[in-house]
Amino acid sequence: MAKPKVMVALGDPISVESLVALACSLSQAMDAELKALHVVVVPLVTPLDAEDETIDQPGKELLAHAKRVAQKLSQSLSTELLRAREVGEAIVGVAKEESVDLLVMGHHKPHSPALSEALLGGIVRYVAHHAPCRVIVQIPAPEHK
Repeated sequence: MAKPKVMVALGDPISVESLVALACSLSQAMDAELKALHVVVVPLVTPLDAEDETIDQPGKELLAHAKRVAQKLSQSLSTELLRAREVGEAIVGVAKEESVDLLVMGHHKPHSPALSEALLGGIVRYVAHHAPCRVIVQIPAPEHK
Protein backbone atom coordinates (compact mmCIF):
# COMPACT_ATOMS: atom_id res chain seq x y z
CA MET A 1 0.00 0.00 0.00
CA ALA A 2 1.26 3.48 -0.90
CA LYS A 3 2.40 5.85 1.80
CA PRO A 4 -0.20 8.54 2.62
CA LYS A 5 0.44 12.06 1.30
CA VAL A 6 0.00 15.39 3.04
CA MET A 7 0.20 18.60 1.03
CA VAL A 8 0.46 22.10 2.48
CA ALA A 9 -0.60 24.97 0.22
CA LEU A 10 1.42 28.10 0.96
CA GLY A 11 0.34 31.52 -0.17
CA ASP A 12 2.13 34.13 1.89
CA PRO A 13 5.34 34.38 3.92
CA ILE A 14 3.53 35.29 7.15
CA SER A 15 1.89 31.88 7.56
CA VAL A 16 4.73 29.64 6.30
CA GLU A 17 6.13 28.68 9.71
CA SER A 18 2.78 27.87 11.35
CA LEU A 19 1.39 26.00 8.33
CA VAL A 20 4.54 23.96 7.77
CA ALA A 21 4.77 23.13 11.49
CA LEU A 22 1.14 21.95 11.46
CA ALA A 23 1.66 19.94 8.27
CA CYS A 24 4.85 18.39 9.70
CA SER A 25 3.03 17.29 12.86
CA LEU A 26 0.18 15.80 10.87
CA SER A 27 2.42 14.03 8.36
CA GLN A 28 4.55 12.56 11.17
CA ALA A 29 1.43 11.30 12.95
CA MET A 30 0.18 9.74 9.69
CA ASP A 31 3.64 8.48 8.66
CA ALA A 32 3.01 10.36 5.41
CA GLU A 33 5.04 12.03 2.69
CA LEU A 34 4.92 15.83 2.91
CA LYS A 35 4.81 18.29 0.04
CA ALA A 36 4.56 22.07 -0.05
CA LEU A 37 2.85 23.78 -2.99
CA HIS A 38 2.95 27.44 -3.92
CA VAL A 39 0.79 28.71 -6.78
CA VAL A 40 2.05 31.76 -8.64
CA VAL A 41 -0.90 33.70 -10.04
CA VAL A 42 -0.03 34.76 -13.58
CA PRO A 43 -2.06 37.62 -15.10
CA LEU A 44 -4.04 36.91 -18.25
CA VAL A 45 -1.76 39.15 -20.33
CA THR A 46 1.27 37.01 -19.41
CA PRO A 47 1.72 33.53 -20.91
CA LEU A 48 1.92 30.80 -18.24
CA ASP A 49 5.27 29.66 -19.64
CA ALA A 50 6.77 33.17 -19.91
CA GLU A 51 10.56 33.27 -19.51
CA ASP A 52 10.50 35.72 -16.60
CA GLU A 53 12.27 34.68 -13.41
CA THR A 54 10.84 37.65 -11.49
CA ILE A 55 7.40 36.00 -11.62
CA ASP A 56 8.64 32.93 -9.74
CA GLN A 57 11.26 34.41 -7.39
CA PRO A 58 8.99 35.27 -4.40
CA GLY A 59 7.45 31.78 -4.57
CA LYS A 60 10.86 30.12 -4.73
CA GLU A 61 11.94 32.06 -1.63
CA LEU A 62 8.73 31.07 0.17
CA LEU A 63 9.28 27.37 -0.62
CA ALA A 64 12.95 27.57 0.44
CA HIS A 65 11.77 29.01 3.77
CA ALA A 66 9.26 26.15 4.09
CA LYS A 67 12.07 23.62 3.53
CA ARG A 68 14.16 25.25 6.28
CA VAL A 69 11.21 25.11 8.70
CA ALA A 70 10.64 21.42 7.93
CA GLN A 71 14.36 20.64 8.36
CA LYS A 72 14.30 22.25 11.83
CA LEU A 73 11.44 19.87 12.65
CA SER A 74 13.38 16.89 11.24
CA GLN A 75 10.84 16.42 8.47
CA SER A 76 11.52 15.76 4.81
CA LEU A 77 9.61 18.14 2.50
CA SER A 78 9.33 18.18 -1.27
CA THR A 79 8.22 21.40 -2.95
CA GLU A 80 6.42 22.46 -6.10
CA LEU A 81 6.02 25.89 -7.65
CA LEU A 82 3.13 26.03 -10.09
CA ARG A 83 2.02 28.86 -12.35
CA ALA A 84 -1.72 29.18 -12.82
CA ARG A 85 -4.54 31.65 -13.38
CA GLU A 86 -6.74 30.38 -10.50
CA VAL A 87 -5.19 29.32 -7.17
CA GLY A 88 -8.06 27.13 -5.98
CA GLU A 89 -8.27 25.15 -9.20
CA ALA A 90 -4.50 24.66 -9.22
CA ILE A 91 -4.43 23.37 -5.62
CA VAL A 92 -7.28 20.95 -6.27
CA GLY A 93 -5.66 19.79 -9.53
CA VAL A 94 -2.37 18.93 -7.83
CA ALA A 95 -4.20 17.22 -4.94
CA LYS A 96 -6.09 15.04 -7.45
CA GLU A 97 -3.05 14.27 -9.62
CA GLU A 98 -0.95 13.23 -6.65
CA SER A 99 -3.69 11.40 -4.71
CA VAL A 100 -3.20 13.60 -1.66
CA ASP A 101 -4.82 12.26 1.52
CA LEU A 102 -4.79 15.50 3.52
CA LEU A 103 -4.49 19.11 2.42
CA VAL A 104 -3.45 21.86 4.85
CA MET A 105 -3.97 25.52 4.00
CA GLY A 106 -4.36 28.83 5.76
CA HIS A 107 -6.83 31.67 5.82
CA HIS A 108 -6.28 35.12 7.28
CA LYS A 109 -9.26 36.87 8.79
CA PRO A 110 -9.80 40.38 7.48
CA HIS A 111 -10.88 43.11 9.89
CA SER A 112 -14.58 42.93 9.06
CA PRO A 113 -16.59 39.73 9.74
CA ALA A 114 -18.70 40.35 6.63
CA LEU A 115 -15.57 40.65 4.53
CA SER A 116 -14.19 37.50 6.15
CA GLU A 117 -17.28 35.58 5.13
CA ALA A 118 -17.00 36.89 1.57
CA LEU A 119 -13.30 36.01 1.31
CA LEU A 120 -13.79 32.56 2.82
CA GLY A 121 -16.05 32.05 -0.17
CA GLY A 122 -13.00 32.37 -2.41
CA ILE A 123 -10.02 30.05 -2.54
CA VAL A 124 -10.65 28.22 0.74
CA ARG A 125 -14.30 27.52 -0.06
CA TYR A 126 -13.44 26.35 -3.58
CA VAL A 127 -10.74 24.00 -2.32
CA ALA A 128 -12.88 22.67 0.54
CA HIS A 129 -15.73 21.96 -1.88
CA HIS A 130 -13.68 20.41 -4.71
CA ALA A 131 -10.71 18.75 -3.03
CA PRO A 132 -10.49 14.95 -3.36
CA CYS A 133 -9.34 14.65 0.26
CA ARG A 134 -9.76 16.02 3.76
CA VAL A 135 -8.88 19.71 4.13
CA ILE A 136 -7.64 21.42 7.28
CA VAL A 137 -7.82 25.22 7.25
CA GLN A 138 -5.67 27.03 9.79
CA ILE A 139 -7.05 30.40 10.84
CA PRO A 140 -4.67 32.42 13.02
CA ALA A 141 -5.75 33.64 16.42
CA PRO A 142 -6.71 37.30 16.61
CA GLU A 143 -3.90 39.67 17.46
CA HIS A 144 -4.23 41.22 20.90
CA LYS A 145 -3.69 44.94 21.16
